[in-house]
Amino acid sequence: MTTSAAFVQQLREKSKTWHLLRWIHLANAILCIILTGLLIGVAVDIRSFISNGAALSGFGNYTTFTFPATYVYMLIPAVCALVYSIILFCDPSPSYPAWKPCKTFLGSIGCFSAALFLAALLPVLPGADIMTAPESAMTCTWRDYMSWRIIYNNPEAFPWVVKMDSACQQLRAADAMCWIVFIGWMATLVSYVQRARRTKIIRQDNMVDEKTEDASGRIGS
Repeated sequence: MTTSAAFVQQLREKSKTWHLLRWIHLANAILCIILTGLLIGVAVDIRSFISNGAALSGFGNYTTFTFPATYVYMLIPAVCALVYSIILFCDPSPSYPAWKPCKTFLGSIGCFSAALFLAALLPVLPGADIMTAPESAMTCTWRDYMSWRIIYNNPEAFPWVVKMDSACQQLRAADAMCWIVFIGWMATLVSYVQRARRTKIIRQDNMVDEKTEDASGRIGS
């Protein structure tokens, strides 16, 4: 058996012992990677459009572009959620039956869920973004930056001119993905709350059993 095959086999055996919450964290991490990749793609396409348009228009190295505020607000929670998902995935605590998530931990999961909810909601709210007000950020009115999309409207001669449209499509896809990531984090929060309640009930039952045994021992003695 080769080294890679042995590693895969070992990983399969180890994954059988993973708790359901670790699988949820893994799924959240994968979704956050996709979301972050889409948002990075938006920035790359916009940067390509700005740099090429500036060069042809005689602006030289002028590549200044103010990104929509809702885009920035979506990017920050996406990256933070990705890092936190990876950290939680590496934590084996849920595998221990007696482990109970504390209120601070549940609060952090709730804060991430709320941040992702706002990150997905704000781009579709009219007037939420100053750059596209009174429309929503999903209208992508910033595509007509410096009117270069109209001036150089010849994709065959200027392939970069479609980059703004591509950035807009990726931003819309990112918003849809952000809703999915939010649902994943809400599922995580619900799972941890249920785990906390279940562990609390088990501990209370164990305390009752211990008190009953102590009382029986005293009566017997």
